[in-house]
Amino acid sequence: MNKLAFAILATAMAGAAALAPARAQSIALDCSGSNLCVADVSGITYDTLSWSFDKRSTDALFPRNCTNRLTCSFYCPRRAGLITATVYASLNQQVVASATSQALCTAEPL
Repeated sequence: MNKLAFAILATAMAGAAALAPARAQSIALDCSGSNLCVADVSGITYDTLSWSFDKRSTDALFPRNCTNRLTCSFYCPRRAGLITATVYASLNQQVVASATSQALCTAEPL
């Protein structure tokens, strides 16, 4: 194979590798207490950590933006119940890991 053909092939392979989907990794998400979820992203390479919540029929409030934080706190002043928390680790705007857990939302931490 001549040098030009090799250079073209190497460039094409590098481009294909950049477009390949990221390998899924695991996040440990602990929402076992009330009003708080904690994410363990040990060993995961990411540039953004984002959270989403399904509040169901609760009145869950989030006192601060949880983006790029390993913990996310919340409370339900009048309508307590279970909510669903999901945390996503992304690298270059592509999700590389996620975890979902049920969380108890109450007016005061239990």
